[in-house]
Amino acid sequence: MLDIKHTICPSCSVGCGLNIVSKDGVVVGTYPYKRHPINEGKNCLNGRNSILQFEDSIKKPSFVKNNELEESDNESIIKAIKDQLDSIDANELAIICSGNNTNEEIDRIIKFAEEYGSEKIGFYGYNFPNFFGDVASYDDVYNASTILAIGDIYRDNPLLGRRIVLSKENGAKLINLDDVEKSITSLNADEFIQFKDGEFADKIDALKDQLDENSVIIVNKIDSKEDFALIEGLSKGANAKLLPVFNAPNSKGAMNRLNSLDNDEIKDLIDNSKVLIVVKDNLLDYLSEDDIKGKSFIVNISNEKNRFAELSDIVLPGKFWVEKSGTFTNCEGLEQNFSISAECENDNLSEIEMFDELA
Repeated sequence: MLDIKHTICPSCSVGCGLNIVSKDGVVVGTYPYKRHPINEGKNCLNGRNSILQFEDSIKKPSFVKNNELEESDNESIIKAIKDQLDSIDANELAIICSGNNTNEEIDRIIKFAEEYGSEKIGFYGYNFPNFFGDVASYDDVYNASTILAIGDIYRDNPLLGRRIVLSKENGAKLINLDDVEKSITSLNADEFIQFKDGEFADKIDALKDQLDENSVIIVNKIDSKEDFALIEGLSKGANAKLLPVFNAPNSKGAMNRLNSLDNDEIKDLIDNSKVLIVVKDNLLDYLSEDDIKGKSFIVNISNEKNRFAELSDIVLPGKFWVEKSGTFTNCEGLEQNFSISAECENDNLSEIEMFDELA
């Protein structure tokens, strides 16, 4: 018998509703959530493919030796982590969370760090700084007269791209700024501006006369925190609304709680720690192997079977997002609750349970 339950899509920070279809504890598909106010019964390919992570994932807690995972059990792995924590000073522990964690998980991890005495905790914000200013709503995008899209919104965030399409049908002008020669967004833009190294500041400055209080700036990709400051300055100068769009479902929730770190700050965290706990993140998405290899004892809390798992010392798979309840905060600032949408057959602990054990 099929079981259909509602959750929030984990593919990006737009915050679409998603129905998970399972049978006998096995996730077999997705189905659009018709009444969700953000995606209104539509799901993009990213959302539909979100269940592919179940097909090739790490199932058992494992020690890693010579790049090979040797399966163990939760009790042995938790004890090994505790032994490592007992062998170092508090300031030698670093924790990297991610926008894939729920708000509740982040709160628990922060409490653990505080009790342990470590202040070295943050998450990789893909070069976005902590941003607490007002953001544009999706209705603002729909009602805008001019939209400046920085990055490929149509490809990376299709359901937000749909709002742009509807806005264009209402007469809005779409300007796309990117460092690529061609993208889905650039091909659908009324004006495409490509920039090369060293040109970003000039291109941003040249746009100030095209924006006003009826404009919205949407950005999902930046090269540095300094570049974001230029975008924020353009927004304030033109009185245009700003909407940063992040690559993970709860990056905004993480940003509300933790320091958003860039590449250099993550490297510094690793270089100055002896034990590194990484929760639901792949450091090789933004660092090289040389940046992490041999620097710290790495506890990798993740289900992903990848090269980073092979470079870790311990891999502790947690529950998949469909096995959890909690909240994600989307890029619009909306905090959405979701409940367990599938009961998978495994002995994995949730991240909250892991840190309860470690405490």
